[in-house]
Parts: sequence; structure tokens; C-alpha cells
Amino acid sequence: MKPSKDQFFMMELPLYRRPRIRIIVKQALQKTRSYVTRAGPIILVFAVLLWLGAQFPRVDSKAPDLADSYIGQLGHILEPVFKPMGVDWRVGVGLISAFAAREVFVSTMAVTFKVTAAEDQQEHDLLAIMNEAKFADGTPIFTVGSILGLIFFFMIALQCMTTVATQIRESGSAKFAWGQLVILNVVAYVGAVLINQSYRFFFL
Repeated sequence: MKPSKDQFFMMELPLYRRPRIRIIVKQALQKTRSYVTRAGPIILVFAVLLWLGAQFPRVDSKAPDLADSYIGQLGHILEPVFKPMGVDWRVGVGLISAFAAREVFVSTMAVTFKVTAAEDQQEHDLLAIMNEAKFADGTPIFTVGSILGLIFFFMIALQCMTTVATQIRESGSAKFAWGQLVILNVVAYVGAVLINQSYRFFFL
């Protein structure tokens, strides 16, 4: 039935105040410290493991070529999986390492693409090397299609294992957490493949 009188909903809003610089700086520092202490050790451990994987097995007391190292061997085994995305084994190793933390991807690229510059020049040199990277047949690895595919993959994929552990703890269901991990990563992979293959079909 229609009420005889109009009814109003009233809600009191808090007072609007100008943000205080001290509070903003304090919260920013807290977030930064939390990130460094939470993700920093993970990044460091995986960077060390990746470096060790690139240095062994030793041949005549010398570090092997990257393609023959443990990292290279793993990458070549998995390369057929990542080839439809338009990337080679080096990027594939980076995508796998990113399951620890996405920030590990950049340091992995620096290892697999043999960037030895100082830290302040590393990003510039890495981009330059990746720009010249090619497959065995001479075709460039990083095209518009493969780059857009990688961007889509990182947008959709659930890679942080810390997030999965948190979901298991908060939801109380490991099945839900692992199911979400599988579904999101499959969608990310299929989407990246479709983007790269569509670009190759229409523009190459």
C-alpha cells in the first residue's frame, strides 16, 4: 500500500576537513614500510635464487651460457607454453617468478637478458636490450601484440602467492582460493594469446 505521507531518509555526514600534511606523510611512510618489509624479502630471495640458477651448473669452473644454465633449461622446457603469447623462454621464466611477487618480474628480466649495468642505469639498458631481442628466426619478440598481451596478462592474472595464502586464511576454503588462482590465470593466458595472435593475423 502507498503510504499517506512522504517518508525521508536522513543521514548525518562527517565534517569535511582539509587533510593534514603530517597525517598524509605518516600514512604514506607506514604503507611504504609495510610494503618493503612484506615484499622486499620475497624479492631478494627470488633474485638470489634466479642468479644462482643462472650461474649453475658450472663448466670448467666457469658460469655456463644462460641458455645452458638451470634457468635456461627450465625456460626452454616451458617455452612452447609461452610461445603463443609472442614471448620466448626468458619472458616465460619471468612470468613464473612473478608468482612469488609481481615485482620480481623486472629483476628476472634483468637476469635473463644479462643486464649488468648499475642499478640507476639498469632499467634503461634492460629496455634497450629487450627492444633488440629476437627469436631464433630473427623476428622481434616484443611487438605491439606481445606487449599488449603481457599487459592484459598482468591485469587479469592472480600471481601473488601471498594473496592466495590470505584468501585461504580469510575464507577458510583452500578450494576457493586455488580455484580462483587457476581460473584467473587461465583467463589471463587465453586472453594474452588471443591478443597476440589477433595482432599477428591482422597487422603482420
